[in-house]
Amino acid sequence: MASHRFFEHTGDFGVELTAPTEESLLAELVPAFAALLTGVEGVVEARESVPVEVEGIDLSDLLVVLGNELLYRFEAEGFLAAELAVEELTETRLVGALRGERYDPERHPIARPAKAVTQHGVGVEARDGELVARVIFDL
Repeated sequence: MASHRFFEHTGDFGVELTAPTEESLLAELVPAFAALLTGVEGVVEARESVPVEVEGIDLSDLLVVLGNELLYRFEAEGFLAAELAVEELTETRLVGALRGERYDPERHPIARPAKAVTQHGVGVEARDGELVARVIFDL
């Protein structure tokens, strides 16, 4: 089962993701991002679906690129994602669907406005039969 926990990181904010597979590790970044932004777990509902396709040089880079895509969708389109359905995953490419809803300031308080997901401190390692990733958000 995938999970996430937050930690402070010198003026920024980080999330540690734990999951059994690469697909579920990437998917766990989506609710973690929503919880980081709003300060509330599970407040974003999966009401509509939008396609997503990102490319990177490896799994760590895919996490950064996906995180920045989530931020772009929120800032440019007013879309908050609740979950990710992975349709295709290679070492360098992710294709899938983001499920979420339009931003509603009445329901989605902004606790921590993020500027970007950074390459600094990102990493993925195998630990106790699971994958563990650390992703840092520039606030």
